[in-house]
Amino acid sequence: MGLEPLEFAECLTDSPGFREKLHDHEKELERTSKAIKALIGDGKEVLAASKNLGKACKGFAQKLKDFKFECIGEKLTDDEARIAGSLSEFGTLIANVEEERERMLQQAQEHFTALEAFRKQQINSIKDEKRQFDKNTAKICQSLERYLNLKAKMNDNTLQEADAQLDLEIRGFREASMKYVLKVQEVQERKKFDFIETILAFMYSLFTFYHQCYEFNIELKDYSQNLQKTLQKTRDSFNSQKEYTENLMLKMLDNRKPITQAKGGCTREGYLYLMEKKNYRASKWMPKQAKDLTEALGTTWIKHYCWYKKENKELHILPYNQVTGKLSQSTTEKLTMTSCVRRASQTIDKRFCFDVQVADRTDTLTFQAMSESDRRLWMDAMDGREPVYIKPKTTSDDSSLDDIGFQFVNKCIKAIEDRGLEENGLYRVVGVNSKVTKLISIGLDVKKREKMNLDDNTQFEIKTITSAIKNYLRSLPEPLMTYKFHSQFIQAAKQEAKTLRIHDIHTLVHKLPEKNFEMLEIIIKHLKTVSEFQDKNLMTVANLGVCFGPTLMKAEEETVAAIMDIKFLNIVVEILINNYEKIFGSTPDEPEMLNTGDTKMVPNSKRTIITDRFTPGVNHTMLSANTQSPTTSQPVYANKAPPPPTEKFRPIEKPIEFYNPAMAESSSGSSESINSSQSNHLSNSIPMSENPRKPVNMYGNAGVPEYGNVNALANRFALNIAGADNPMLNSSGLSMTGSLTGSLTGSIASNQTKPRPIKRTVRTLYRCEAENDSELSFEPNQLIFNVRASKEPGWLEGQLNGKTGLVPENYVEYID
Repeated sequence: MGLEPLEFAECLTDSPGFREKLHDHEKELERTSKAIKALIGDGKEVLAASKNLGKACKGFAQKLKDFKFECIGEKLTDDEARIAGSLSEFGTLIANVEEERERMLQQAQEHFTALEAFRKQQINSIKDEKRQFDKNTAKICQSLERYLNLKAKMNDNTLQEADAQLDLEIRGFREASMKYVLKVQEVQERKKFDFIETILAFMYSLFTFYHQCYEFNIELKDYSQNLQKTLQKTRDSFNSQKEYTENLMLKMLDNRKPITQAKGGCTREGYLYLMEKKNYRASKWMPKQAKDLTEALGTTWIKHYCWYKKENKELHILPYNQVTGKLSQSTTEKLTMTSCVRRASQTIDKRFCFDVQVADRTDTLTFQAMSESDRRLWMDAMDGREPVYIKPKTTSDDSSLDDIGFQFVNKCIKAIEDRGLEENGLYRVVGVNSKVTKLISIGLDVKKREKMNLDDNTQFEIKTITSAIKNYLRSLPEPLMTYKFHSQFIQAAKQEAKTLRIHDIHTLVHKLPEKNFEMLEIIIKHLKTVSEFQDKNLMTVANLGVCFGPTLMKAEEETVAAIMDIKFLNIVVEILINNYEKIFGSTPDEPEMLNTGDTKMVPNSKRTIITDRFTPGVNHTMLSANTQSPTTSQPVYANKAPPPPTEKFRPIEKPIEFYNPAMAESSSGSSESINSSQSNHLSNSIPMSENPRKPVNMYGNAGVPEYGNVNALANRFALNIAGADNPMLNSSGLSMTGSLTGSLTGSIASNQTKPRPIKRTVRTLYRCEAENDSELSFEPNQLIFNVRASKEPGWLEGQLNGKTGLVPENYVEYID
C-alpha cells in the first residue's frame, strides 16, 4: 500500500492523522536513504572487483602477446604463421575489451558519485527541515499553554497583546509546517527521476560495454572461423604425420643394422671415449722423465662427441656427457688426422679401441668405440676407403613408368571419375590391403591386365582403386617428383610471396623427366577434378594435399626432419592443383633477350636461355659481356612478369639436356637459403629446340648474380628493361663484375634514358609498431600505396592514410 498524500489544509488543523501520515513519509525517506547507502556500497565493491578483473585480464592479454610460439622447422607455413599469430590477436582483443571496461568503470564511478550526492543533498536535508518543524511544534505548544493560563482579570491591553502574539506564532508554525510538508513531497517525487535516472545512466554505460564486447566478438567471428579451419587442417596434418613418425620410430627400433649416415658435411660422427693420461693434456710439452711419471699415475677415459670430415681429414672432438648435460668447454678441438690403426686387444685391457695419429702432435690418441661395428665404421671412414653409408645415385629412368603403368593409372582414374567422384572421403578412406595388392598385380601384369574390370563395384570398390593408385605411386623406385628436386620443391614452398612459390614450383615441374612430367600432369588433372566435387566428397584441395604430398614427394631418408617437412610437401601439391592450367599449360618465365650493340633484336633467335641449375626462390637478371670482342652484339636478359596462360601447351618431344657431372655433383644434396645472392658458373651457349621445357646450360664462366627476392630486385634497381622507353643499350657503357655489386643503372651508358621509379601497392602481412616518426605503423591486410625503394637497406617507402614513411620489406608483399 502506498503513502497517503499530505494536504496543506491538514497543516492548519495539525490533527493526529496528519502527524501519523507525516511520520510514515519520514520513515519511508529514512528507509530510502539507508537503501541507497547500501546500494552505493555494493556498487563500489562491484567497481573494485571489476578493476581487479580488468587488471588481471590485462596481464593475461600481455602474456598472450608476449607468448613465443615456436614450431619445428626452419620455416613456417602460412597456417603455422596464422596459428602462431593467433595468440597475439587474442591478446589484442582482450586488451581492447579492457580499454572499454576502464571507460565504463570511469563513467560508473561518476554515476555513483551523483547517487551519493542525491542521498546527502536531498534526503538528508529533510532531517534539517524536520528538526526545525519539531522546534516550531514545541514552541507553539508552549505558547499556547501560556496563553491559556492567562487570568481573565488581566487588563484588556495585556490580553490583546497575548492574542496578537499567539496569532503570530500560529501563523509562523503553519508556514513552517507547510514548508516541511512541501519538502517531504518534493523529495518523494524527485527520487522518482533523480535517483532512477542515475541508475539508468549506470545501466546504459554497463550495457554499452557489453555491447562493445559483442561487437568485438562479431569482428572476431570471421577470424575465428578461418582459424578453426586452419586448426582442423593442422590437426589432420598432425594425424598424418603422427602415423609416419610412429612408423619411422618402429622401423628404427626394428633396424638392427648400425646407423652409418652422418649429416652436416661429416663423414662420421658419434660418441667415443678418449684415453687421457692424468695431468698429461695440460702439460704435453713436459720433459720425457715427467711424462714417464704421469704414465705411472694411470689413465682415465673421457667421453667425447666426435665428427670426422674425410675430404680434409679433420677430426673434431668435444668433451660431453649426457648425464651432466653441460659442456665442459665451449669450443671444439680440431685435429688433422694422418693415420688410423686398430688397437690390438692384447695391448690394452679395453675393447673396441683404435689409435689415431694427428698432425702437430707426437703422441697417439687412443679412442674406444661403442661396439665392434661402430669401431669398424669409424676405421672405414678414416682409412680412405669408400664409406659404406654412401648410397648409389639413382637414375632418372624409371622402369615402372612404362606404358603398362600409364595404362593402369589411366584406367583407375577413368573408373573413379565415372562412378566415384561424389564418394565421401575419396582417397582418404583406405581400401583392404589384400584387394589393393590383387588389383595392382592384375593391372601391371601383361597377360591379366586385359581382364581387369574396374566397372564392377562388387569386385573392386572405389576405395580399393584409389588405394591402388597411391600404392603404385609409392612403390616407384624413386618418387614421381624425384629425389633430385625434393629439397628444391620444399624451398620453393617456403617462399614468403605466393607468386614466387608458384613461379619456382612451375619451373621445377618443367625440369622433371619426361615420363615423370606426363604422369604428374595426369595425377594433378585428376585431383583437380576431384576437388571440384568437394561439396559431395569433402575432399578439398588441402585434404588432397595431405593425401598426396608424401606420395608424390617422398624424402630419400626417413627422418623426423623429413616428417616435419611434410607440411611443405602438402603445400606443393595444393599449388599444383590450384594452378594446374598455368603450370602444365604454359612454360615457365623465360628471360627476354635484348641486343646492346644494335637497335634490333637478333633475327631467328627464339631459344630459351636459362641455366639448368635452378635455385628455388631466385629470379635471375643476366648480363653477358664479351671482353674479347667488344663490338659484337651482347645479349642482356631480364625477367618479365609471368604472362597469363593463353593456350594449352603440351611438349611433343623431350629436348636435349647438356649435363655437367661436376655441377650436378656440387649441387646434389645442398640446400640454399631462400634469400641468397651468389654467382653461377655456366657452360658455353648451345642452341636448343624451340619452346623447350627442360632448361639447358648456355653459358661459360661468366659470373651471373642471383637475387633471392624478385620484389627486392625490382625495388633495388627500379628497372624494367623490356618496357623501357629506349630499349637501346650501348655495349661500351656495360660494366660487368663477378658478383654485380652496386646499382645496375650505373653499369649502363650515360646516354640511356634514365628509368622511371616504379610506384607500386603492397599488402601488409604482419602487425608493425613504428619506433620513430619516420616509420609507419600498420595492421595485417592493409594496403600501402606509392611504394618505392628506400635508401635504407631492407626498407621500402610508402604512403598509408595520408602519411609517408618507411616500411619493413619483409613485412609486406606486392599485389600489383
